[in-house]
Amino acid sequence: MIDNDVIFEPLEFRNLTVKNRLFRSSLSGRFDNYDGSGTEIRINWDVKFAKGGIGTIISSNTPVHPRGLIVPNYSHIDRDELIPFYRELVNRVHEHDCRYIVQLAFSGRQRDVPGIQYEKGLSSTDKPEPLHGFQCERMTKAQIDEIVDAFAQGARRAREAGVDGVEVHGCNGYLITQFLSPAIND
Repeated sequence: MIDNDVIFEPLEFRNLTVKNRLFRSSLSGRFDNYDGSGTEIRINWDVKFAKGGIGTIISSNTPVHPRGLIVPNYSHIDRDELIPFYRELVNRVHEHDCRYIVQLAFSGRQRDVPGIQYEKGLSSTDKPEPLHGFQCERMTKAQIDEIVDAFAQGARRAREAGVDGVEVHGCNGYLITQFLSPAIND
C-alpha cells in the first residue's frame, strides 16, 4: 500500500527528474576543513542518505566567499580548486540514483562564530548582530557587486562539478534577508 504513495513517484522539473519526492533538506555538520575544503567525512555523510533512498540531497550552507562563513568547518564553493571535491561528492551520490543540490550561502552579519580571517561580517547595516553582538560593516556598492559575483561564480563552480541544481540561501536572517528587511537594511 505504501509503495503506491505519491511521495515515491518521480518528480519532474523542467531540467531535472528526481526518482521520488523525498528531499533531504540542508543539514549542518562541521565535517570539513577550516579552509573550506571538503573531506571524505562530508562525502560519506551525504552518501549514507543517497544509499537510504533519498531522491535529492540539498547540501548544508555552502559559503560563496570566505567572508560569508556562518561557522567554521563547512565546505565552501568559493574557489575553482574545490570543484574536484564537489565532482567526487556528486558522482558518489549519483551512484545511488540520487540528485545533489548545492545551497549557496553568505552569512552577512549573522554568524554563529566570529571569523578569524575577518573580524566583521558584511551586511546592509553597520549595527551589531543582536543575538551574539558581533560587529559588522555596511557594504559598499563595490562589495555588493563582489558578493553578487561570488554567488554567480559559486553557481558556475557547482555546474562544472556536475551538481543537479543550486539553492540560494535567502532566509533565516542571512545576507539576502538583511537586504530585504526594513528593520535591518539602512
